[in-house]
Amino acid sequence: MSEQAIPHLQTKARDTVGISLMRSAESEAAVEYIEENFPDASVHDRDVFFKIERDGKLEFDMNEIGEYLGRELDTDIFLVNMSSYYGRIVVSDGKVEIFSEIQPERFRD
Repeated sequence: MSEQAIPHLQTKARDTVGISLMRSAESEAAVEYIEENFPDASVHDRDVFFKIERDGKLEFDMNEIGEYLGRELDTDIFLVNMSSYYGRIVVSDGKVEIFSEIQPERFRD
């Protein structure tokens, strides 16, 4: 079957990653953080949740987001607010990263 027969068929892999965060004080602080630190990211307010997308990588630093929030934020609380994501997620103490690459550069030999 040719690509012309299926117009929605993509011939190139998408480089876009995304996350949906349920609306909360923590999520609103994360949105502020993203908007200021990654101006090329798109943020969509869907009333009860935020959808955040960016090409290549999204990074959420809990210490920095905590500054916007006015109190400490740990990854467990952040993840409770996450309803979905697409990309390869890496969760560490204090940071949540979503990569478009299957194996991010920092994990390669």
